[in-house]
This record gives sequence, C-alpha cells and structure tokens, in this order.
Amino acid sequence: MKETMQKKLLIVDDEQSILDSLTRALNGQGYELLTSPDPLKALELVKTETPPVVITDLKMPGMDGLALLEQIKSVNPHIQVVVITGHGSIDEAVSAMKKGAYDFIPKPFNRQEITAVVNRAFEKVSLLEENFLLREKLRKSQLPNFEVGKNRIFKELLNRSVQAANSDATILILGESGSGKEVLANYIVSNSPRAAQPFITLNCAAIPENLIEAELFGYKRGAFTGAYQDKKGKFQDANGGTIFLDEIGELPLPVQGKLLRVLQDGEVSPVGGAAQKVNVRVMAATNKPLRKMVEAGKFREDLFYRLNVIPLNIPPLRQRPEDLPSLISFFIGKYCKKNKRENLSVNADALRLMEHYAWPGNIRELENAIERAVILCLGHQITVDDLPAELSGDGEGLAQMNIAKGMTMDEIELMVIQNGLKRNHGDKAKTAEELGISLRTIYRKLDQIHSPEPEVQAG
Repeated sequence: MKETMQKKLLIVDDEQSILDSLTRALNGQGYELLTSPDPLKALELVKTETPPVVITDLKMPGMDGLALLEQIKSVNPHIQVVVITGHGSIDEAVSAMKKGAYDFIPKPFNRQEITAVVNRAFEKVSLLEENFLLREKLRKSQLPNFEVGKNRIFKELLNRSVQAANSDATILILGESGSGKEVLANYIVSNSPRAAQPFITLNCAAIPENLIEAELFGYKRGAFTGAYQDKKGKFQDANGGTIFLDEIGELPLPVQGKLLRVLQDGEVSPVGGAAQKVNVRVMAATNKPLRKMVEAGKFREDLFYRLNVIPLNIPPLRQRPEDLPSLISFFIGKYCKKNKRENLSVNADALRLMEHYAWPGNIRELENAIERAVILCLGHQITVDDLPAELSGDGEGLAQMNIAKGMTMDEIELMVIQNGLKRNHGDKAKTAEELGISLRTIYRKLDQIHSPEPEVQAG
C-alpha cells in the first residue's frame, strides 16, 4: 500500500456499544478511525473525508445499510464497504454483496475476524491504486509531449483543457479525423481529479444501432432474447470516473434521449430495468458539424447544448507545422522502443518532405508513417525511401518530385502546391484548404511560373 494513501476507516452503527466494540478491536492497527451513529452524517463524512473502507450495520433507523451502501457507491464506487449482519440476515448480506459490498461479517464477531476482513479490504484498495498507477503510466507513455509544442493556438487549447479538467462540466472535442481527439481526452483525464477513477471509451460508430443502448446502459436478464444474465453498461463501468463517447454524431436519436437523461439527472436506465444513479463525467467527440445536424433534425438540439458546455476545437496538423519536429521525435522514440531499436534520426530530405506534406490524415497518419519508417529503415537515419510514397503526392516517391538539395523554399512550396492540385484534380480551393494556406497564395505561386521573363534590353 502506498504511504501517501490515507488509511481512514469509517465505522457506522446506530448502537454505541457496537461502535465502541469495533473501535477497540481496530484501534492500534494503523488506521485513522472515524465513527458515526447516524448514516446521514456518515454519508457526509464519506464525501468530505473519502475513507477507502467503510464498515456499516445493515439495520439502522433513517437509512439502512443497503441504502447507505448504494449512496456510498454513487459517491465513489471504489470505496470498499463491509457490512455487519445480525442473526438471520444472510439474505440481506447477499443483497449487499450484489450491490457492491466487499464482504459481510455476521454477529457476533471477534476481533481477529473483523481485523482480517478490514485488512483484506485495504489490500484491495491498494491493488486498485497500483493498477491505476500502471494504467496511468501506460497512458502517459502513449501521449506525445504536448508541452514542447510551439503552435500558439494549440497551446491555448491545452491551457483551456487543463482548466476544464478541474471541473465536472461536459466537454465536446471537435476536430478532423485523426487529429487526436481521444489523445486530448486522455490528457484531460490525466489532469483531472478523476484521474484515479475509471476512464471508459466507446466509439459510437463501431457499435450496431440495435446494440448501442445495451452497450451504454446495460440490460437486465430476460430483457430480450439472449439476455441470460444482467450486464453492466459502459456508464456503470465508468461510475465515479469519466466516459469518452467518440463519434457522438453517430448516436441514434432514440439513444440520444437516454443520454440526455444521464446528463440532466445522473441516471441510467438499463434495458428492461429501473433507473440507477451514476456519477460520471462525460466527454464526447466528433468530426461532424453537429449544429448543421441539429438543423437537419439528425441530432437533438437539447443534447447538443448539454454536450457543448466546454467546446474544444483541435486544429488540424497542417495548421501547426511548427509542432511537427516534436511529434516526429516522439513517435520515432515510441516505435524504436517498441521494435527494440536504437533511436533513429531523420535526414534532411525526409524531414523536408514531411514538413511540406499536408497530412490530411492528421496525427494518426503521421504516426503510421513514422511506425512504417522505423520498421523499414536499414541504417541509422530515416530517409525518403522509408516514408510512404503518398507523401510525395504522386505515389512515386521523392525522386519523382525532383526535390533535390539546393532547391529554394519557394521552389519546394510551388512543387507541393502543384502536387496538391494534381491530387485534387485542379481544385484550387480544396488544395488551399488541404494545405492550410489561402487561395490567394496558390494564385500568387502559380503566377510565378506563368509570368513572362523580363526582357533584357540591348545596350
């Protein structure tokens, strides 16, 4: 168990004699003991003190132990709850286990028994925390070092993301395909108070329409053919943490209504079951124009405004060329390590080609290109021949582009524009958008090759 983890233990029982008995049994075990005879006040202690383990009696006035268990799990599903049962209350103890209790202890209990159960509960807390740290280490190893980027717009986006991370407000991440929407969601979670809690992702476009509701909200046994047992949905799995709904524009209209209820009331309704409270922070992402979808009746307006509390728009890679070197370096390091290779460098021609490519597939395309280059590279430097042929614009590689050492930047830019026009069948507006430059720039560059040479006057 980490030394930084608070070993607080909350004991809840309306009988003072039981509180005193448990306190004596657990005193001197290294726990900070909190006690309460009132389950309502105990729930407030759960919210303010966040004890990793709670012991509670089942039979109490005002709020019984089962209701307290449910409330504790809605506040923090990772708190381990041990219930104390009287003689003949085994059925209630089984119900408590189904609702998420860690274990139960029947009365009368002895000191060794209660100490052993509590120690095991804290061991589970420690294991959950260690698993989180491993997941977090893996997650961060997959994230580019954002802070080394130089693009002003992207830096401002990251600043807003960190600010947003400290709240529970819904976030809508917008950006082109491959621009890093899920990576940004990971970054936000890593900087949020929910970093130690579950982070569940779901691609709404990857689930068949007739299954998406059950996947999100779960179902009860017998709800439909093939539902042989209860199944939790993604929202229940994310309880206490964060859910990231990618491609939210693909969510069917009927399911949009259920998602709206989660955002409004914090309740999910499993297929064939009653509503359940959940505590989940929602982030969504799309590359579709949701406002236009609202106007066309394909996306609920009320859901759009619920999702769009904090919009974060990721600029495409072509608009942040100054960040390319750090991203290239990150992906080279990542895939050299994965393929057990010494770190590679990039030669000047290959770097120049990557810097002048439009990257229509954004960061995803860049990552795939670097992975390929690391695998195919035979020497210590990545060369043009190691990169995908489409980077040259004509599928034939850099040699066919005739980029050579000594060419001026104006000449290279003109060549990139000409290849873009070739890809887009002469469409100047589309080429300008793809390259992240103005239409005026394209006309100006093309004028350079159509302008007549100045006549030389004979002297």
